[in-house]
Parts: sequence; C-alpha cells; structure tokens
Amino acid sequence: MSFTTADIKNVAIIGHSGTGKTTLLEQVLYNGGVIPKAESIDTGKTVSDYTDEEIERQISIHTALAHVEWNNHELNLLDTPGIADFVGEVVATLRAAESALMVVGARSGVQIETIKLWRRLDNRKMPRTVFINKLDVDRASFDTTFSDLNEKFDKTFVPVTIPIGSGADFKGVVNLIENQAYLVHDKVAKDQPSEIPADMMEQVQEYRLTMIESAAEGDDELMEKYFEEGTLTEDEIRRGLLEGLRDNKIVPVLCGSAELNNGVTSLLNFLINNAPSPATYKELAFDKEENEIELPFSPDEPFCSIVFKTSIDQFSGKLSFIKVIDGVLSADTETLNYREDKKEKITKVFKANGRKLNEVKELVAGDIGVITKVESLHTNDTLCSPERRIRLKPLALPNPVYALTVIAADRNSEDKLNDFLHRITEEDLTFNVSFNAETKESVISGMGELHINMILNRIKEKQKLDIHTKTPRVAYRETITKPAGAEYTHKKQTGGHGQFGRVVIEIRPLERGEQFSFENAIRGQAVSKGYMPGIEKGLREGMEEGYLAGYPLVDIGATIVDGKEHPVDSSEMAFKQAGKGALKEALGKADPVLLEPMMNLRVFVDNQYLGDILSDLSSKRGRVHGQEDLGGGIMQVNAEVPQAEMLRYAIDLRSLTSGTGSFELEFDHYEAVRGKIAEEIITKSKEEAKGGE
Repeated sequence: MSFTTADIKNVAIIGHSGTGKTTLLEQVLYNGGVIPKAESIDTGKTVSDYTDEEIERQISIHTALAHVEWNNHELNLLDTPGIADFVGEVVATLRAAESALMVVGARSGVQIETIKLWRRLDNRKMPRTVFINKLDVDRASFDTTFSDLNEKFDKTFVPVTIPIGSGADFKGVVNLIENQAYLVHDKVAKDQPSEIPADMMEQVQEYRLTMIESAAEGDDELMEKYFEEGTLTEDEIRRGLLEGLRDNKIVPVLCGSAELNNGVTSLLNFLINNAPSPATYKELAFDKEENEIELPFSPDEPFCSIVFKTSIDQFSGKLSFIKVIDGVLSADTETLNYREDKKEKITKVFKANGRKLNEVKELVAGDIGVITKVESLHTNDTLCSPERRIRLKPLALPNPVYALTVIAADRNSEDKLNDFLHRITEEDLTFNVSFNAETKESVISGMGELHINMILNRIKEKQKLDIHTKTPRVAYRETITKPAGAEYTHKKQTGGHGQFGRVVIEIRPLERGEQFSFENAIRGQAVSKGYMPGIEKGLREGMEEGYLAGYPLVDIGATIVDGKEHPVDSSEMAFKQAGKGALKEALGKADPVLLEPMMNLRVFVDNQYLGDILSDLSSKRGRVHGQEDLGGGIMQVNAEVPQAEMLRYAIDLRSLTSGTGSFELEFDHYEAVRGKIAEEIITKSKEEAKGGE
C-alpha cells in the first residue's frame, strides 16, 4: 500500500533503560500484524534487539527501525537505547522523527535519563507523548508517576488513557477519547473495547473533562464550541489534541502494560490520529553559497534526503538509513552525494523491521527507509537531486567523555586494528579514533566505559586481535608569563662554506588561545628579509619541542630586534638554528609554566549522592560553579575540572552513584599549573622521554 506524506507518522521511542521500550515495540508490531508473536527480551528474538551484543546483554545498543500500517496510515517507529553510553543513537533518531514517545515506568517514575532526554526534546522544541508502562508490576502507580511528571517538567500533561487498578489489581485501561475500556486479556488476543466499570464513571468523567478542556485550548474554534456546548465530539477532541501536541503546548499521557499487551491499541490509535506528520513541518537546507532554503516535505519537489544512521551488515553490506525530506526515491533514481559531489544511482529501496529488509517501490517525502551498498555514503550525508545541489543540517552529537590508548601486539595486528576501528566510526559517530602526534598514542574515545568496553570485546572476540589498553597521556602545553630577551649565534666551521647566523629576539606572553605571532623589527640591513622565514621556522620548531617537559609552547609573541649575517656562511638553515637557540635562551628568563587542559563538566545525580560528588570533585581540583535542581531529587552539578582528573571519571562516577549518575564533558581552556603537581608532571614526562629513547 502506498502512503502520502500526510499519512506518515515518524515516532522515536525513547526513555530510561528498563522502562520496556523494546517490549512495547514488539506488541505494537504484533497488534499491527507485522509479526506472528510478540517475543520477550530473554528469548533473543525481538525485532529491535537483534545483534549478538544486544541478545547476550539483553539491552538495546543500537536504534532499530520498524514500521506498521494501521488505519490507512504508516507508522515508522525508531526504538532507541536507554543507556547514556549510547545517546548518539538517540540524537540520530530524533533527527529522523517528528515526535517522540517517552516511555516511563509506573513504579520507577522519572529517572535521570528521562530528564536528560527531555532536555534534548526541549532543545529541539520537539512534540512528545508519554506512555506510562508496567502498570501491572508491584508498587506501580499511575497517579504517583503522573504527579512526578508534573513536578519535574514544566509542561501541561493531558491524560488520554487512565488505568483500571494497578499492580496485582491492574485490570486494563480506559480510553478517554473513545470513552471505552480495554480490559486485560489473554496476551495472544488483542485489545477489544468494552464498557467502563461503573465504579470508575465519576473518575473517568473528571479526567475526560480535563482532556477536553486541553483539546479545546489547541484551537480557537474548538474553544468557542466548548464554551457553547460544554463538550466536544471524538473527532474534535483528536483535532484539538493534534494541534496542541504539534505546537508543543501539551504532552498527552497514555498508559498500560506492554508485558500484558494492554493499552497498546489505544496507543496505536492515538499515534496514528494525533502524532504530527512530516507534512506539517519544514526542513532547513543550504545551497552552495550557504544561503538558507526551507524545504516543505513535498513529493513534488526535487529529491533530497539525509543519512541519519549507518550500519554495516555482514550479509547486506553497508546499510544507509535515510529520511526523505523532499521528492520521491524509487529504484534506479539518479542522486548526488553532496559531500563527495558524486552521482549515485540507487538500485533498490527498502523498508526495515529490525534486521529484516523489505524491498519497496518507493519512499515519498517524509518517509524513512534503507538503501544498501552505496559505499560513498556516510552518516550526515545529504543525498539530493543533481538538479538541486543542497545540503541538510548535520546531527549535533555530544562530545565523548571516556578515552583509552590502544596498543596492538604487533605491526600486523596494528593494521587490522586500525581498519576495524575506522569501520566502527562509520557506524557510530560518538566513537572517535585519533592518533595524538604529540603523545605518540592511538586514542579511542566514546560515551562511557560500557560503550568502549563493548567495542574492545568485539575486537578481541571477532577479530581475534591481541590488544592492550592504558589511560591516555594528557596533552599539556607550556607558555611564558613575562617578557624576556636573548641573543644567539649559530656558528659552525666545517671546511668550505660554514654556517653563521646571529639573532636577537624579544618574546612576550600572548592572550590564551592566540598561539604565536612573529614580527621583524630590525631597522636597516642587519639581517636580510630573505632569512626571516628561516628564523620563524626555527622559533616554531623550538616551540614544538617545548622547554620544561617537552610539551608544545603556546601563546608566545616573538620579535626579531637585531642580528648579523655573513656574506658567505649565512643561510636559511643557519638562521633557523639561530632562531631556535635564541628562543631557548629567552625561555629560561621568561618564567615558563606548564598549562593543563581544563574541562567543563556537567554531572547528573540523585540528590542522595550530591555530597559525595562535591567531595570527590574537590579532591580532583575541581571548581564547582553551581548546582541546579532539576526536580524530583535530580541535581545537575556544573564544574570546571582539569582533564588529568577526568580520565577515569566514567568509572569513578559509576562507583559513587551505584551506576545511576551520568555526565557530559567538553574542553574549555588551558590553565597554568604550578607547584608540586607541575613538578610531578615534568618529572614523569622526562622519565617517559628517556624510556622512549
């Protein structure tokens, strides 16, 4: 069946780990007739958790794409991981969806990742619906969780379904739009509407009135009718909720038990009728001159799409997950990879349900699908019509927070290791591989210890490579704190032409971040201008070699004030050595200091751990700039901490908070470090330099 852009709904399923997202997707696919049976996670047969690591660990690691046809609409669902280490998957998913379904546990309520994900939705101004799951577990409470949402988030929450009982007494849900009950049944059966229990009628009327009032507020015409008649029809309620949700004025709340397959039909009906479609949005793009263009999600426009995820499958090869923004993509379409400026002919187009690919005739504007074996494509690439060369905004991914140095056992293993690591970076943009020329180390970095360890395990088990890891060296810098001057004569006689160059320089500290400036202030012809490039090269080389501990010097201004040349023995090389020697002489008088990288840190923790976190940051030479109460006992601590103290923070924080805390980290600036700490760094650096000789 073919669908128009208005018939398509793209929804990201997000939430804290363990809230039942994967189980909920299984039931949605079962109810929609996509799969014959909803599998539990422990069977290892769920549609969305299909990789070896996901099956073994029984957690979601990658976003899985699935789709279901329901009431003449197409619902694309993207099931995301709930563990902070895999947040890159969530960021990519939000780029491809128009709205999110936040799954919250009826017993656990709002958790740390719920809050962090909510902030991401706020930053994107993205509509969202909440599904309160697991109402059948002990101590589950819809009312407590609903209050928790209201307490922690500044939004208008609107109940759409409410439970009949909870815990062992959970008997089903009441759909307030349809004014029908859906009772718990045999899991193999599907939700069927029935009469609302008589003892709930008063409660239902109260909740329904709240919902109708919220729906009326979404549209002036509906508000007028509501004032006149005191109620709205089912279609009018849906229209008001759709507009309120799309404009991000309200957050509809549904509930049920994915485990018992209850509340799923109501959820499906709601998403199909009320989730915003791509047809109501516009996408921002840029032409070659970087002019902004608004794309209308129209099948009548020239083709344009973005690759929001890449996966490399051992059987299907490279899979590029794309969101079509404009136009229609069908087999044999000729497209252009904007980044590579390379034409690509698409031979086949697919829709996905987990790892299963189904070939389709076409993908229209707003739809999500997969194309295979286009080797030039990477995540973030724009694939467009050759007639309209434009690029779409890339994903805004978080910075890695945990790094390790990797060392292969031998040269042969090193080549294999590098190939494999770079293949992973294609699939996972939050995983970085770099060679630090300064520290001579290959460094891998990611979103946490679990993230990195899983990649290392894949290397050891699947590639059979013998590798070692260690904590990376910190890239310190050196600078000066006061002006100084020096002169140096480079003189060498070796028979025939000798080498001669004399340089007099003055150096001064620059503002942090200015790096280096070079000025020739010689008056007259003491040194020819042709030798200045040689002097500058010598200064730059000297700065690279460092002075105190072999770390590069930064933020130094150098002025050549005098010098002397020889008519026969002077050369660019001689003046390069003279410049280098003069710098070394001057540095000894300029009070050189060591600089260390300082990081901006944001820690998210339960209030009960706040004291331990503050104490730990103090022991790490951290400066706490403030605390923010995110509501419901969740605190955000903002601090500035030396990078050297953060190298194992992913492990330290896990230990301090029993695995519940998380953090974000980004480089901010370099800062002088003195005293005993500086002495220790210098001594260690000199020892390492001797060991490497």
